[in-house]
Amino acid sequence: MPFVKRDASGRVVALFRERSDEAPEYLATNSPEIAEFSDPDAARGERGNMLQSDLEMIRVYEDLIDILISKRIVVLTDFPTKAQEKLVRRKRLRSSLSSLTDVLAPEDDDGEEEALP
Repeated sequence: MPFVKRDASGRVVALFRERSDEAPEYLATNSPEIAEFSDPDAARGERGNMLQSDLEMIRVYEDLIDILISKRIVVLTDFPTKAQEKLVRRKRLRSSLSSLTDVLAPEDDDGEEEALP
């Protein structure tokens, strides 16, 4: 798989598991034409935008869970075991990265924060 059917302009319009009169041409599954047919929005960059939005929302959900736990609205053990493991692993990873960015971030000479105008 996949064998493809093309329209008059040569664009892929259908995929088939088996060769047929309608779909005589084989394309590798990693072909750009197959990718475009399978997800036409990806060609316009919409998939990348959605992925970026998903990544941003993950941070929001992490922060929300932290707030709910800190306010004792939920307890970590309220989550299923697998979810607890993922939350703890993510928390450790995020805190290890934040300590790294603290080391790399420039500091003021006097150690005080600058006042905003």
